[in-house]
Amino acid sequence: MWIKEPGKIADRIDFLGTYDMCLYLLRGKDAMIIGGGMSYVAPCLETQLSRMEFDLDRIRYLVIPHSHFDHCGAVPYLKRRFPRMEVLASAYSKEVFSKKKVVSYIADVNKRMIEKSGLQGEYERLNLQIDEIKVDRVVREKDVVDLGDGIEARFIEVPGHSRCCIGTYVPCLGAIFPTDAAPFPTGAQGELSYPSAQYDFSAYLESLSKLVAHDVQLCAFDHHGVLVGEQAKDVLRRGLVHAEQVKNDIIEQYRVTGDMDKTARKLASEILEKSDLPYMSQELMTTITKAMISGIIRKESNGSRKSSS
Repeated sequence: MWIKEPGKIADRIDFLGTYDMCLYLLRGKDAMIIGGGMSYVAPCLETQLSRMEFDLDRIRYLVIPHSHFDHCGAVPYLKRRFPRMEVLASAYSKEVFSKKKVVSYIADVNKRMIEKSGLQGEYERLNLQIDEIKVDRVVREKDVVDLGDGIEARFIEVPGHSRCCIGTYVPCLGAIFPTDAAPFPTGAQGELSYPSAQYDFSAYLESLSKLVAHDVQLCAFDHHGVLVGEQAKDVLRRGLVHAEQVKNDIIEQYRVTGDMDKTARKLASEILEKSDLPYMSQELMTTITKAMISGIIRKESNGSRKSSS
C-alpha cells in the first residue's frame, strides 16, 4: 500500500508535512522528528501538531537526513517551536551548516518557495527565517537513540546522493527512513523516480545494497509518502535494480552524444517530469544531473584505463 496523505501510518509513527515534503514523528516514551523539510511546510506542521492527542513536550530529537536545502529548511522553525529538542545529523552535515554561504543559499531557496506558495504572512507569523542551522549531536553508523517503550532509532550512513546522508531504521517496527539514498515512488502508478546520485553513483549503489539488507515492513520517504507491507519490502530492491539500469543508460546516452551538456539537459527534463517536485527548476536539475553524469563517466574512464594497463 502507498500512503500519500499525512496522518497516522503505524502505531508509533505519524506522517507529517505534505506529499512533496514528508517528515515523520516517531513516538516512544520520548519522540523524534525524522526529516527537516522546507520552511513552506511549517503552516501544515502547525495544524498537524496542534491536532495531535500527544504531549508535544515529549519531542526530544530531530534528525536532519542530509544537508540539502529541501531537507533542513524547517529545522530553525522547529527548533524555536521545541527549544529542548536536540538536532541530530551526520558529521559532514554539521560541517556544511557551519558555512555561512551555504546557510545563506538554503535560506534564499526556502524564502523563494515561501513566496511562490503565497505564504509571506506565515513567514512573519511563524518566524520562518533561517539564520543558522545548528547541529547539537553528530550521529554515525550504528549509533542508536533509545526513545523508550522498546522504540530504538538506529542510524545508517548512506552516502551517494550526498556525502552526508543518514538513514534511520527502527527494528521493532521494521520501519526504514532512507532519505534520498533510494528512488522514491512517483506518478499515478508509483513507478520509481530517477536515482539522484550527484555525489557518487558507486557509493549510492553500495548504500542501496546496505538498505536492502534490512527487514522492512514500512518504508517512509522524504518525498511522496510511505510504502507499507509487500511494497515496502520490495521497493528498495527494485530501487537498486533501477539504479543500476539508469547508470548503464547514462553511459550509453553519453557514448552516443559525446556531449555532457546535451546529455545532462535531456536527462534533467526527464527527471523533472517524473519526480514532480514543485521547488525544482530546469536549471538546478541540469546542474545536479551534470554532476551525476560527470561522476559516472569519470569513474568509468578511470576503470577502463586501469583495465588496459
